[in-house]
Amino acid sequence: MKILLVAPMVPRADGPGAIPLLLHSQLIGLRQRHEVTLVTAVGDEPGEAEAVSALRADGVDAHVADRRRPAQRRERRRRRLRLARGWLGGSRPWRTVWFAEPGIQREIDRLTAAQRFDVAAVEDSSMAVYRFPAELPKVLTEHEVRRPRPIEWRPGLRPAAWGGWAFGELDWRRWPRFQREAWARCDLLQAFAGRDAEAIGELAPELAARVRVNPFGLAAPPPVDPAGEEPGTVLFVGNFTHPPNRDAARWLAGEIMPAVRERVPNSRLRLVGSSPPPEVCGLAGDGVEVIADAPSVRPHLEAASVVIAPVRIGGGMRMKVLHALASGKAVVTTTRGAEGYTEGQGPLPFFVADGAAEIAQATAKLLADVGRRRALGERAREFALAHHSPAAWAGRLEAVYAEAREPRGSRHG
Repeated sequence: MKILLVAPMVPRADGPGAIPLLLHSQLIGLRQRHEVTLVTAVGDEPGEAEAVSALRADGVDAHVADRRRPAQRRERRRRRLRLARGWLGGSRPWRTVWFAEPGIQREIDRLTAAQRFDVAAVEDSSMAVYRFPAELPKVLTEHEVRRPRPIEWRPGLRPAAWGGWAFGELDWRRWPRFQREAWARCDLLQAFAGRDAEAIGELAPELAARVRVNPFGLAAPPPVDPAGEEPGTVLFVGNFTHPPNRDAARWLAGEIMPAVRERVPNSRLRLVGSSPPPEVCGLAGDGVEVIADAPSVRPHLEAASVVIAPVRIGGGMRMKVLHALASGKAVVTTTRGAEGYTEGQGPLPFFVADGAAEIAQATAKLLADVGRRRALGERAREFALAHHSPAAWAGRLEAVYAEAREPRGSRHG
């Protein structure tokens, strides 16, 4: 197949956050079987421009718009005005306004006018704002469904932060309508786990038959060196701009780790992630270490005895869990953190618990038994390689893309 892959970020094996890693795995897997043309944009994130050069040097047909901050003051003002108008003058959420780079539309128009593609792989609903030829089948992968929620009142918020809070609350209320409109423009929809698939069906019942559950993949990193382990170290990794990760960090430091230390007194928690806000930085102390914006997560993975992901809110992908599994670490997570790894793949090579006491108990057992956690880590890596390698994921993607090319009345579901 000739696949047009339209992505919000540059695929990167070493990218910050989950999306560049996910896109990198997808691109690797699909290129082994198909002809892939990538359309994306380069921004101000360090390393993105170099990543584009590396992709092209590897033979990737990459077409890249420029989303970087203009050097000239006049152009910066024009850009800010365009973004402000995009949000104030419409009903789209800010994320979709930010990613709506005009250069991407120009690349899509140019490429689809010059050649015929079999399917467009549209990554994230923010990419569904672009126009595609009507006859081109489109598969939208929804990275995270935003559900309606009550207003999140934040007592004690400083007056200087009121504007940002109000903006965030107003912006969130734009998501349900925008998502329904974005989903309706595509032939098939993918979700990484059953919960998000169900959420799509609840928000847009008329589109439920178009949804497919397809757990994502990862280009596995080298296995960690057991000799680098620091006994008693519990690791949590996350992007702290994401509310579920902030919630998990507070829960870990406030309830779970005190219960772990009752069983394993020398244990300690290491929180590693990008952009930790004051509420996360303030957790440091009393057996809790906060490491902000680490150049690499790998040294912290090697040092960890147990990787823990006590996710209890949010949806989408659980890259932190898959990355730890693929690295060969013993993992403890919640039912929500295990979503996407329970879709008929057999026994899971990690502990799943939902209450603070149960999570603490599982963690303490692993901390106290080096043989058990090493064996679990070996099984975890085998599981990740078997079910979530780029090749395994590409096989599942291929089936969905092929289905999207069928006449609508002949599709399954």
